[in-house]
Amino acid sequence: MHVCHICDTSVEGDYFKNITAGLTKNGVRVTLVELGAGSPPAWMSEFTGVGYFSLNARGKLDYPFAVRRLGRLLKRENVDILHTHLFYSGLIGVFAKRLHRKTVFALMRHHTGVVRMLGSRFHIAADRWMAEKADHVMTVSEAAKTYMRDVDGINRDDIDVVYLGFDFDKLSPNAGERARVRQECGFGANDFVIGYVGNFAPAKGHLQLIGAFAKIMAELPNAKLLFVGRGMLPEVEAAAAMLPPGTTIFAGWRNDVAACLNAMDFFVQPSLSEAFSQVLIEAMGVGLPVIATDVGGASEVIESGVNGILIPADDRDAIASEILNLQRDENLRKAIAASGMASVRERFTAEKMVERHLELYKSWTEEKR
Repeated sequence: MHVCHICDTSVEGDYFKNITAGLTKNGVRVTLVELGAGSPPAWMSEFTGVGYFSLNARGKLDYPFAVRRLGRLLKRENVDILHTHLFYSGLIGVFAKRLHRKTVFALMRHHTGVVRMLGSRFHIAADRWMAEKADHVMTVSEAAKTYMRDVDGINRDDIDVVYLGFDFDKLSPNAGERARVRQECGFGANDFVIGYVGNFAPAKGHLQLIGAFAKIMAELPNAKLLFVGRGMLPEVEAAAAMLPPGTTIFAGWRNDVAACLNAMDFFVQPSLSEAFSQVLIEAMGVGLPVIATDVGGASEVIESGVNGILIPADDRDAIASEILNLQRDENLRKAIAASGMASVRERFTAEKMVERHLELYKSWTEEKR
């Protein structure tokens, strides 16, 4: 079996490494494709028989050429399954499939309402159209599956849920990494660090967390706020500038996310829209107490009050209140952190993710015969 994964952005991340490791171990040939001009991931040399291809699309005007290049790749390499990730890769996959109809086109949805919140009418219509045209559709949570049916109106009963899986050997408590990152960020030994990992976009809730942090500082003057993620929003930058100097750290994107999580004392996900909330699993994996808005698949990860805390979206008072409550109650904080770490390590392993992918891939290729 030959499986091709294509993504709008880099394939360097842990998801692609974990899925490549698991598939190649089971005798599956893997080719990784990036829509833009990229380079092979550094870890690719660890595995034999893994291919890499860049479609070299530097802008939307290059997308027709990207379709042709992808179609030729599917035919030349006799690809059995084209597994797409993110919006434009899915769109290009629809058309490339027409150039080599023997390939099974499997579209994976990683979002719920973000296209409706931020996209145009074209994006909304195209998002639905490509899901209807795909041979098979996957998504990352039951909540995302329900959203596709009830909100997007996608009329198909074969949407498969595939939870993401993680390598918890890399996502573990690490005192040395904690000390290193805290020193880099200028945090003191007694600073109480509240953190969030997420690229800057309006739906990610950075502004809501900063608003809550202003309330938290009134009771916890040693509190600090750490953001890790690409980009910046002018309104977020302006809101942070209203806080005392040195209290908010924008670390940008880093490759050592697990180390950054270790540097935190609390993790807050203030998102207004999510599909699965991958970073919740990562934060819980390193043993952090987690507070998250009840959006997307968060309730499939968190049992509120047991292994984390769920709050309504866009509620700054709730963020501040729950952080302060947990900060006052050390026993509850430790119990929630321990329960969270145990639950994700049981349910969301890389091995289980790979098993689910293989199960689906095998059934689809058998249908095609």
